[in-house]
Amino acid sequence: FMMARGNANAQVSQYREDIAGIVGTTVTKCDAWTSVTTLFLAVGAALSCAGRIGMHGCAPPGWYCALFSGSIFMSIMFNGTALWFSMHASMRAQCAATSLLTRTVRLPIPSMGQLDQARVFASSFEKQPTR
Repeated sequence: FMMARGNANAQVSQYREDIAGIVGTTVTKCDAWTSVTTLFLAVGAALSCAGRIGMHGCAPPGWYCALFSGSIFMSIMFNGTALWFSMHASMRAQCAATSLLTRTVRLPIPSMGQLDQARVFASSFEKQPTR
């Protein structure tokens, strides 16, 4: 009984380590993407706040300014979406790990029947064969 319990506990602890490893990788990568997209958003904000492109010389044509501003605002939109996805994926991975650890990969607690089978009564001593 004790050996079977020890093996079951070791197996469950391996499952729990696997879940922690998978989730740790996902969360680390998503946190890195969160930092990168935040920096890109800061650069996009700095570029869009400049006003116009030719600040120290003659102004470029209007169509060029429109393309420049449009590309910056599209990059800000896509970086905002990437930031949202990375934060959501990180939180979702942590929630999935919590769900798996609390609902699926639980420690094997013996039932009352298993405990009764592992119990030794005093009468069993009398039933031993003589040597």
